[in-house]
Amino acid sequence: MPTTLPVSLSGPDVAARASPVTPRVRQVFALCGVVPLGVFLVAHLAMNACALDGGSGFAAAVRAVHRVPGLPLAESLLVFAPLVFHGALGVWLVASGRSLAPAAPYPPGLRVAMRVTAIATLAFLVMHLPELRFRAAGARLDGAELATVLDADLSTASHGVPWRALAYLAGAGCASFHFACGLWAFFAVTRAGRAYPVRVRRAGWGAVALGVALWLGFANVVVLRATGARLFGGEGAVRMESRRCASPSR
Repeated sequence: MPTTLPVSLSGPDVAARASPVTPRVRQVFALCGVVPLGVFLVAHLAMNACALDGGSGFAAAVRAVHRVPGLPLAESLLVFAPLVFHGALGVWLVASGRSLAPAAPYPPGLRVAMRVTAIATLAFLVMHLPELRFRAAGARLDGAELATVLDADLSTASHGVPWRALAYLAGAGCASFHFACGLWAFFAVTRAGRAYPVRVRRAGWGAVALGVALWLGFANVVVLRATGARLFGGEGAVRMESRRCASPSR
């Protein structure tokens, strides 16, 4: 994380190519990325972490989530719609080579990393959500069925390599990095961040710790589903009992 905030992006060419959007749009863009992505990551990690103690815990967590009143509407309005807006505007910025703001807290290398991880995160979500939501003709899978699908997908190997599990590890890493850096940047451009550079440095280290913790949490679950053993936090686990459930119809 950078220790100081650059006053502006370097060079007149960059400034000239900055997108002509209002400060309010920039704020909405940032909020539509940080808040729903953070909710999505934390909620998914909390629910999937229940699998570390066995398939029954994961199934119970899924059942509890599915009983939330108005869940589809809340997901659509509070998570998916903001992420679609953030992703669509972000893709336009990358495709046009523009910068959303004339002043950004990222140094050039981190700015490139943010754009790369943004595209990778979008690709991962486009792959991940439909394959689970539309696996059974659009119906929501219950906890046991969902665990069976995830176990089967992540443990399947081609030429001895579990490619889908590796894609999940990479996708979770990109999403965790993008969220943590975005959260730091959102604070860095606030009045408190601009007035107290030491707080920005501390927030940077906090963002690093948050991103690493999120990715390690997801990695632990992915490795468990792919191999039957935790990455850390306990000795080898027997393949979860959810594996004995009948696979959902495809």
